[in-house]
Amino acid sequence: MNDILDLPAERDLPPKSAHAMRARILGFASPPPARTPRLRIAVAVAVLLAVASGAAAVVWDRPERSTVQVLAMGAGELSPTLRDAAERCLRWNSPQRQTRQDPSEQAVPVSLADLAVAIERGDRALVLFMNDVGYATCDVESPGTGRESGGGATDPWPHGDWLPGPVQRLLLTSTEADGGDVSVSGRVSSRVHRLVLDHGDGHTTTARLSEGAFGLMTSDARLKAGNDPELVSYDAKGTEIDRRPLFQAEDQLEYCYTGPDGKRIYGKPTNGCRPAEKWGR
Repeated sequence: MNDILDLPAERDLPPKSAHAMRARILGFASPPPARTPRLRIAVAVAVLLAVASGAAAVVWDRPERSTVQVLAMGAGELSPTLRDAAERCLRWNSPQRQTRQDPSEQAVPVSLADLAVAIERGDRALVLFMNDVGYATCDVESPGTGRESGGGATDPWPHGDWLPGPVQRLLLTSTEADGGDVSVSGRVSSRVHRLVLDHGDGHTTTARLSEGAFGLMTSDARLKAGNDPELVSYDAKGTEIDRRPLFQAEDQLEYCYTGPDGKRIYGKPTNGCRPAEKWGR
């Protein structure tokens, strides 16, 4: 996303650009960001053409920007623009800033060493930090340009290392209301040795796994929610162990999951809960 302070009129755009014009999820606009919202990204799809704080944010189609995708699974793999995005996210989610904004909320202290996933494409970047306390994540506009625009969230782990099965999706953004291209990140249990996004139309995208984290970004996938795209997990022998709808919220999972004490910690109260699985770091 680009400079959102001067919104272009859609009628002034070329037809192709007008069609491509989308709004990104923005928890705040800058500079400086007024508030990093506690977005429940694990239970909501961040879709373009969204409205935040009562104002629509518009992005121009910028063909001069590179569309090359970069995926980093740790601070040592960052490009300069991804490093800029990561450092912005750290500033936005700093405990000092969170405490000033809402003393009642529990801030999650993260550092660059906690970076688990960073994805970059064009003028957008997604970054995810994870540690023993919780996670922080940001959707950053135009990394490397000096503008501070985007959205973010930070939350403690509700159930520590225990996951709703083999996979827990933490961040999902899409370019269209019903799909388009997606960027996804999250964490997995030690049973998962391969994770694939099944587009539902015969195509797949393989996620990259590292230290219990995963990340993937599709390119010209044209995903459709009606095709029921799914995240599919495989064990070390290549056996499928889990399959779940990409766009399904965590509280709408097909199964419920119980902790070590047998109490339900994820999903709706139903019979036949499955055991939660431990984060495979």
